[in-house]
Amino acid sequence: MTAPRALYRAVTLVGAAHPGALAVEGDRIAWVGADADADAWADGATEVHHLPGVLLTPGFVDAHVHLGMTGQALRGLDLSGARSRVEVLERFAAHVATSTETVVHGQGWDDTDWSDGTLTGADLDRVAGERATYLARVDGHSAVVSAAMVAQVSGLRDADGWGGDGRVERHAHHLVRRHLATTTGPAHREAMIGAALRSAAAAGIVSVHENAAPDISPLDDVTLVRGLREAEVLPEVVTYWGARGAYDEARAYGVAGLAGDLNLDGSLGSRTAALHAPYDDNPSSSGHLYLDADEVAEHVVGCTRAGLQAGFHVIGDRASTVFVEGLRSARDVLGTDTIRAARHRVEHLEMPSGAELELMAQLGVTASVQPSFDAAWGGRTGMYAARVGRARAQRMNPFAAMQAIGVPLALGSDAPVTAFAPWGAIEAAMHPRNGGTGLTLAQALHAHTAGGWHAARVDDAGVHEAGAAAHLAFWEEPEDADAIEAAVGGHARCVRTVVGGRAAFDTTSTDA
Repeated sequence: MTAPRALYRAVTLVGAAHPGALAVEGDRIAWVGADADADAWADGATEVHHLPGVLLTPGFVDAHVHLGMTGQALRGLDLSGARSRVEVLERFAAHVATSTETVVHGQGWDDTDWSDGTLTGADLDRVAGERATYLARVDGHSAVVSAAMVAQVSGLRDADGWGGDGRVERHAHHLVRRHLATTTGPAHREAMIGAALRSAAAAGIVSVHENAAPDISPLDDVTLVRGLREAEVLPEVVTYWGARGAYDEARAYGVAGLAGDLNLDGSLGSRTAALHAPYDDNPSSSGHLYLDADEVAEHVVGCTRAGLQAGFHVIGDRASTVFVEGLRSARDVLGTDTIRAARHRVEHLEMPSGAELELMAQLGVTASVQPSFDAAWGGRTGMYAARVGRARAQRMNPFAAMQAIGVPLALGSDAPVTAFAPWGAIEAAMHPRNGGTGLTLAQALHAHTAGGWHAARVDDAGVHEAGAAAHLAFWEEPEDADAIEAAVGGHARCVRTVVGGRAAFDTTSTDA
């Protein structure tokens, strides 16, 4: 389907003092200027949109998502916000009573502040009986499963990370998720992916980076994504496959890199992130490392030589140190310029040191970060402080330091861990919960638009300039409100999202 020749008039452009206008030819921006000068573009336009007071921004890029899991959370049992174990079980019982799923899925419970204990497999058995059940913790790095699920997964009780009470993490969790992938067919997975992409479009998101991995989703989902995008206008999808040495698979499926959720460690919420010092609320553990520095170096060198992006999931400070040690070794083999040109990336990066950031900046490694994590779990009394203590938590997620040192930034949600809410991410990046310095609005907006495209090695998108790709988002704010303040404050509503010149989401009217 060919994109129309469209003109958007009377819009509010970021930083402009007067109403603006923007013209689109095909999949490119043809002109941007004052609305008073737009008449010359109106005559040949097939669509003219008069949108007085509507804020027009570059479309957002969510640099870290899990599409199938997000769709499952959107269409299945959402346990986010549950304030107690009892509330989770009440929601679970209501869902089981109406669900026809072969395996009952749930996502999003967070036991950080519960006063009545945490979930167990016995809890699920009492509600679901003999139905196989999988309820994932909000961070996706641990879950609780029912006895019926345990019986279906070979070797689960002997796997590292089996808790004995239905709790699974690490390899035990991986076994469960691999089994789950066999219980859902392509039609179901396609429906979940489609639901996630439509939800992203409704949030003003024009591109997502799918962080897939063998323990998260089948590689065949890449084919499903392409089929969906051929059938309807949806956000662009940049796919990463988190597997070492999978060069043949990368070429066969056309993924951008062997990156994304290639885990060096786990998460703080599940106490599997790798730390130099033990957890404050569990002094017997310092988390878990899944790769060492030599394996990191080997992967970075191999991907660079194959023309692929390398990337890793890194959260704890010990994982950050190992990641940078591996980068340094890869640089010693290939040289700074070669590594820098490859634009490798790192996901999350919540506890880096200043020296580690300096090397990443020198090597051009993009930090794909999630400010909404800090909004959800930061602060003096948040989960981070409970897990690692206030002193270490105070130094987490140093976005302003990353920016100042020169580490390229891209913002994302890690959906379904946090929701598609780009303005919420911008607000969180500008106002960290530790009270320190945040990004400026311009820096945060750039990181969530052009920065996301840069992370995917695309350099002609994310800006309002003639010749740039026509990826746009339109926002309606309350009457008499400042457009930017309303958007950052969460009071603006997405009314239209344009991907490559075509509407992927639209509630507006066309005048011509």
